[in-house]
Amino acid sequence: MAVASVAHATALVLSCGFFMVCSAGMMIFNKLVLRAARLPVTVVMIQMAFTVLALCAVPCSLRFGSMRDVVRWALSVPFLFVIMLASSMFALDRASMGAIVVFRNVAPLITLAVERMLQERVELDAQTAASLVYVLGGVWLYVSHDVSFSREGLGFMLLNMAAAVLERILQRRMIAVEPIDVSKTGMMLLNNAVALLPATALLYATGEHTRWGELRQLDGVGWAMLGASCVNAVAISWAGINAQGYVTATTFMVLANMNKFAVIAFGVAFLHEARSWQAIAGCVIALSGGAWYARARSQLAAKAAAAAAADASAGRALRPAEDDDDGSDDDV
Repeated sequence: MAVASVAHATALVLSCGFFMVCSAGMMIFNKLVLRAARLPVTVVMIQMAFTVLALCAVPCSLRFGSMRDVVRWALSVPFLFVIMLASSMFALDRASMGAIVVFRNVAPLITLAVERMLQERVELDAQTAASLVYVLGGVWLYVSHDVSFSREGLGFMLLNMAAAVLERILQRRMIAVEPIDVSKTGMMLLNNAVALLPATALLYATGEHTRWGELRQLDGVGWAMLGASCVNAVAISWAGINAQGYVTATTFMVLANMNKFAVIAFGVAFLHEARSWQAIAGCVIALSGGAWYARARSQLAAKAAAAAAADASAGRALRPAEDDDDGSDDDV
C-alpha cells in the first residue's frame, strides 16, 4: 500500500510539473510567432496538423475500444478545445502575456462552482475560499495598471477562460469520473483531428486565409519558434490529458497558472510588458494566492482522508460488538 501511495504521489508531481513546463513554453513560443506573423488561427491549425501527423506516425499507441466512447468524446471536447486554443491566440495577439496569466487565476472560481453544480465531490473550507478571494484582489490590481490591457483582449480572455473551464471539466469526467475506453493518445488524436474542422470554418470566417503571405515575413528564428511551438503542442496535449487523471479540474486550473512567474518575467524583460510596482504586486498576489490555494486544498484532502480512515476503523471496531449482541439474543 505504501509503495503504491509513493508511486501515485511521484506520478502526480511529475505529470503536473511536466504540464506546467509545457504550458509556459507554449505561451512564450506562440507570442513570439504572433509578433512575426499575426495569423492566430493559421498557427493553431499548423500545430494541430503537426500533432495529428506525429500521432499517426506511432499508431501502436492508439486505442479506441468503444465507438460509443469515441463519439462521446469527439462530439464534445474537440469543439471546446478549438475555442480554447483560438481564443488564447486572439488574446495573445491583443493583450500582454502578463495580463492573460494573471487574469486566468480567476478561472478556478468558476471551475469550482461548476464542479459543485455537477455534484463532483470538491471540499471547500474558509482558507480555500479566502485564497481565491486573495487571488481576485491581485488580478484586479494587475489589470488596473496594465497599460496594454484592452476590452477586446478582455473579451477573448473571458471566452478562453469559459472554454478552458468547460473543457477541463468534461475531460476529467471522461478520464477519471466516468472513464471512457480510449487511450490518452487516442484522445489527443480526436482533439486535434476533429478540431481542424471548426478551425477551418473559423479561418475562412475571419478571412485569415487571404493573409497567408505574411508567413513569408518569418525569418529563421520565426520558423524555429513555429517549429518549437508544434513540438510543444504535442507535448502539452498529452501532458494536459495525463494530469487530468490525477487532479480535479479546479486544482488543474490553479496548477496551470502557478508556473507563469517565468512567463511574466520573460514578458517584462524582453517584450517590455507592464512593470510598474502596482502591476508587479498584483502579479505576486495573484500567483502566490494560487500557491496558497494549492496548499489549502492539500491540507483539506489530508483531513478528509484521515476522517475517512477513522470512520472505517470505527466501523470495524463496532462489528464484533454487534455480532456479540446478536449471539446473546439467539441464546435467549
